[in-house]
Amino acid sequence: MTAKELPVLTALPTSPWSEKARWALDHHRIDYVEEVYTPLLSEPALRWRLRRVRGSVTVPVLFADGEAYTDSTDIAEYAERHGSGAPLFRRGLERDIAHWIEVGDTAMRAGRALVTHRVKDDPQARSEVLADLIPRPLRRPLDPVTRVGVHYLQKKYRVTADEHRNRAELRASLLELREALADGRRHLLGDFSYADIAIATALQFVCPVADQHIRLGPASRRAWTDLDLAGELTDLVEWRDQLYQAAR
Repeated sequence: MTAKELPVLTALPTSPWSEKARWALDHHRIDYVEEVYTPLLSEPALRWRLRRVRGSVTVPVLFADGEAYTDSTDIAEYAERHGSGAPLFRRGLERDIAHWIEVGDTAMRAGRALVTHRVKDDPQARSEVLADLIPRPLRRPLDPVTRVGVHYLQKKYRVTADEHRNRAELRASLLELREALADGRRHLLGDFSYADIAIATALQFVCPVADQHIRLGPASRRAWTDLDLAGELTDLVEWRDQLYQAAR
């Protein structure tokens, strides 16, 4: 199979939603090409490929076998059907997995709101957003473009500026995870499943994983870190790190 025939994953390298899809594809040993998506700039091309003139378009998107899979869970289910390795969606656990997907998405939406506001207010973090796209001498002159991009994401995802509310939603979701792991279990549903992936990736908004998994510059890492929650939820961060070590 040539590179042109491989599935193409259009993704944001730092996005936990993209990481969920990437993790499932890797778990099932699916060979694919990753295509970096740049908010605002890459949207016209993505709309053209999806044949979607109106409405919201988001990543990750997997283009495979003439189809477009436009959601992390859809991509994970594609990997389940076409890949190898232990199942992530075991029969009889559909409702449980769906629940943890929703808990994880709720946490990540709140976390995204917190991070976008921190990036917007941090010129070093904004510069790092451009680091992989623009030569260093041009980053400062193009900083207004980054500000526009951040504002675009806030509008697109209807991000609220209520920091207290966002942190409370993120915390509540993760406290539910703590309760589910209270008996010392390693996985939420017996064996490793997509439920673990769905909620573990949400902890990126509390304390980012090591750069070997998701690379962040120092200012971006600062923007993604919530010191208060990281201090309170140390046990969950350790659980996430152990999960990465064992299954990522």
